[in-house]
Amino acid sequence: MIWVTPSVGLLVAAITFPLLLLLYFLRLRRQPVRIASTMLWHKAVEDLHANSPFQRLRPSVLLLLQLFALLLVILAIMQPQIEGSVPREGRHVILIDRSGSMAAENEDGTTRLEQAKEEALVLIDQLYGGGLFSSASGESMVIGFSDQANIYAPFTDSKQQLTSAILGITQSHGKSFIGDSLQLARGYMTNVNPESEGVSSSESASLELFSDGNIEDFNGQSLANGESLRYHMVGEPTAVNVGIAMIDAKRLSEKNDNVQVFLSLINTALTPMTQGVELSIDGVPIGVQETVIPSQEDGVPGRSSVVFVPFPMQNSGLIQAKIIQRDVLSIDNQASLVIPPPKEIRVLLSENGAPILQTVLEGMALEELKVVSSSSILSMIQEGQTLDYDVVVTRDIELPTLPLGNFFVFGAPPPLPAFASFVKGDTQVMLVADEEHPTMRFVRYEDIVVTEGYDVVQEGSSQVLLEGSSWPAVMTVRTNGRQVVYVAFDPMNSNWPYLRSFPFFVFNTIEYLGRSGEKLTSSLRSIGGSLTESVRPGDVVSVIDSNGIQHSVVVDSHGSASWGPIESSGVHILKVNEETEIQIAVNSPEYESIVSSVETVVIGTNEIETTQASKLAYIQLWPWALGAVLAVLLVEWWVYQKKVSTPLMKSLAEGSRGIR
Repeated sequence: MIWVTPSVGLLVAAITFPLLLLLYFLRLRRQPVRIASTMLWHKAVEDLHANSPFQRLRPSVLLLLQLFALLLVILAIMQPQIEGSVPREGRHVILIDRSGSMAAENEDGTTRLEQAKEEALVLIDQLYGGGLFSSASGESMVIGFSDQANIYAPFTDSKQQLTSAILGITQSHGKSFIGDSLQLARGYMTNVNPESEGVSSSESASLELFSDGNIEDFNGQSLANGESLRYHMVGEPTAVNVGIAMIDAKRLSEKNDNVQVFLSLINTALTPMTQGVELSIDGVPIGVQETVIPSQEDGVPGRSSVVFVPFPMQNSGLIQAKIIQRDVLSIDNQASLVIPPPKEIRVLLSENGAPILQTVLEGMALEELKVVSSSSILSMIQEGQTLDYDVVVTRDIELPTLPLGNFFVFGAPPPLPAFASFVKGDTQVMLVADEEHPTMRFVRYEDIVVTEGYDVVQEGSSQVLLEGSSWPAVMTVRTNGRQVVYVAFDPMNSNWPYLRSFPFFVFNTIEYLGRSGEKLTSSLRSIGGSLTESVRPGDVVSVIDSNGIQHSVVVDSHGSASWGPIESSGVHILKVNEETEIQIAVNSPEYESIVSSVETVVIGTNEIETTQASKLAYIQLWPWALGAVLAVLLVEWWVYQKKVSTPLMKSLAEGSRGIR
């Protein structure tokens, strides 16, 4: 406890206490006494004069109450204060963390954000509660922050407006960055002329932070001159969590319809955790796998990988992984991936002789099939126009060079080192095929007979897909941005065009080359980013977020529809003209899975413990002393009234008996 003006209080006490005692001694005391003789009257008066000083020193309840009241007044004048965490006078900026970790549940079932909002409302009551004992505060503003900072209420002294702003802060699933919030606070809290408001420049900035302390950029921040920060911790330092940190899917051995899903799980507990993970496609469960996640070490979460058994998936769909057991944070217990529809393939074809390949390709669902002459394709290669197509198909055409791209070549060997050495091949039948390769699926090769072709001398860079009795018939090579499937004979020099396996082989090869390098999953969007899609000008576009709320999206004159920022994880649906629906997966960031609250935060060189300020605030006790004075005066009045009324009632009673 400290005393602001002790000397003034002692001076007042030195004057008032003797004065009160003096008035008490000089007070006229007359007590009515019935006597039977005047001799007794003189005797009583003599005794009274002889013992007068001692008579005045007899205990008096009224005197004690008056001395106590005066003592309280003196204490109030001395202005006692005790250290505390009450807000100081001046402007305040209320910073409320609404990031993903603030969605963690407390033991009572409330989230940390709800707890932060409740504590912020208590602070508002302290600042603007009104009455004698409330703080004399200036204006306050409310900022909610996650990936970015948002002002929910500018500086105001309206308790109702500040309360509504705090209640209006919504949960985000994004990361926690406080840098933008501090910049906003400094911009609004700079007191250009502090003396005009009666507040010194060193006290013109007061930050009230409500958070669990898991803020990514806290270490890179610092308090400016005159700033103070109070940290209100929410949540529990002992809270633990298990979450999905990463999800990915890949095709297995380049098979277009076999997909394998990979997960990475993290554990923030001090003990290993056993968790079951369920995998589903379009909401239909296809498997559950259990894994043990190691415990954290030195604050680094334990990590475990989960690999699911491959499953067929030919078309588009939504893959979701979900942790079965509940924990304090639910937003990281589920992760999603969107498998987009297969892309349409553009094919450039040039063949000499009968259009056997054109007949097969025209039966495929291609985005474009362009047929050109042998001279045209040579000029297109020279001009680099073949890069506009996913697959270039040639039959019985000698190519001088092979540009970057995917090529399906029949007959003359392409100009690559892998096919540089060859001789004429004689008649042969097919013996063995690499049936695991996607080009050879469902291809019956046993009946194929080739009369002539090219016997290519094998070297290490090529892979044989179909081996004949005398020389390799089908090979593939991938090198320096070029991928080639080479058939070492003209189909017209075989019986293959008359077999049902031929269109299967052509279809498989076009799919394999056309989708080579295609990303299996659509790009994951980040919380805090935006959803952007190219549409036609005039289209009606809307977004249904993961909470089921529909939002209208403005389409600009260039046909670009953009909506954001993204606030929540989960699957979002972008609708175009109420017909086309595009699913977009958004997963929670890994850092927000750390849910143990931090009791001491470090900002610059300052270590700030929870509920304590970087500069101490003091609780004023003088209002309470004055309140106690009023209570003592009421007690004194009651004692005085009781003392005065008792003799009067006795006199009235005796007088009435004498009259009778």
